[in-house]
Amino acid sequence: MLVSSSSCAGLFITSLEAEAEWTAPLGSIRVTCITSGSDGGDLSYEWSTSGGSINGTGSIVDWIAPEDVGMYDVTVVVSDSQDRQDDASITLIASIGPPPIIEDLIVTAEHKYLKESSAGYKVAMAYNYSIECVASSNTSGELTYEWSCTGGEISGEGSIVSWMAPDAVRDVTVTAKVFDALGNWVRKSIVLEVVACSECTFG
Repeated sequence: MLVSSSSCAGLFITSLEAEAEWTAPLGSIRVTCITSGSDGGDLSYEWSTSGGSINGTGSIVDWIAPEDVGMYDVTVVVSDSQDRQDDASITLIASIGPPPIIEDLIVTAEHKYLKESSAGYKVAMAYNYSIECVASSNTSGELTYEWSCTGGEISGEGSIVSWMAPDAVRDVTVTAKVFDALGNWVRKSIVLEVVACSECTFG
């Protein structure tokens, strides 16, 4: 039964499908690469993972989770007889029991220089914003939060922090990492497009 998938718009990979979103450390999850549109004959599949190992070959393999809990990427590169290549990835979780769930990252501001975009949000240079991580867990005990960003400055702790945008036009990724009482963790990121303040941009 499919419970997790990563849709693709590549050359001939349609999607990666996993039978589960998480497994216990050293457990396994079956991953299937769905392809279409190749007229180059037989396809070859090269699998890799950022943690654990891959068991099997071809379009269907098993991901063997590592001993350490966390989120890991499973990647496949598909080639045809015309030397064309396509690749796709899916993120799977090793966890001791159900992992925490990050439902959303919400950005708010006490000024007008904030606008949702296709990638995340448009924000203004050198302005301050609040970012809330909405998360839950089936495990008893408190959740803890670890924040990071590729630009600007984060202050505060817990589920809501303040972020000061850099004084430069650029894209910034803010990431929240959430831990439960057993040490299981998940992460979620949001892209903030830092732009110059203008009525045309923010209305």
